[in-house]
Amino acid sequence: MVHNVNMLTIQGLLRQLDNIGLLIEKTVTIPGDDDGLVVSKMKPIVIQSMNKTFQDHEKLYNDISKSYQDMLNELHCFKSAFDKETSGIPEMTKCVRILVHRCGKTSLEVERRKNCVQVIFSEQTLMKNSLKDPQEIISSLQHFNSMNKHLEKVLERSHSIQNSINILLKDEESIQRQVTKECLPADQGPGAMYNVKENMRTLEQMLKNIDVIKEKSDAKLKDVIESSKGFFENAE
Repeated sequence: MVHNVNMLTIQGLLRQLDNIGLLIEKTVTIPGDDDGLVVSKMKPIVIQSMNKTFQDHEKLYNDISKSYQDMLNELHCFKSAFDKETSGIPEMTKCVRILVHRCGKTSLEVERRKNCVQVIFSEQTLMKNSLKDPQEIISSLQHFNSMNKHLEKVLERSHSIQNSINILLKDEESIQRQVTKECLPADQGPGAMYNVKENMRTLEQMLKNIDVIKEKSDAKLKDVIESSKGFFENAE
């Protein structure tokens, strides 16, 4: 059937979501971001297999949106620890330099992946060598690492989700023909066709939103990579 073209990819992504017990929300809002990255909940389709396809894509979109939201939240928590020293303008490079200074003689190991930077450290050593409250420093490092993990997830999954959505959008006419072929009762047919069209428009909005998420995430990654040079200097 037309809407099963990319089911292997969808199922693989969904299995990862099931492992973390993700709950689907009615809408997805990204706090602290004014781009209006919100989409309506998918409308129900009486054809079960088709309904599942739309619901699966809603779940995938909600997951990447949540990861983006979590990344922004972790970034905010990280930067907020340096508001005083940066006069309320906590640029990443400045924040990292201040953090490295606070760590004192603690050795910081930096692990760099394609879309992620992780700082590896010993809490025990940090407790001995830090120049400020070690718990605050540990919290800052954890926020930095967590932010990067969410960023990595967004950048690694966005492309496959967009490809999956594009396949459905290209097959819109075929999907509508399938609704017609089902010979639904008179009280269900028009509603099913209307909901299919509405869901397609929702998919189009998801596609645009993911473009925005990718663009902003790419910019955040570049900022992280540049600022992480401060950690490398410390490691040396």
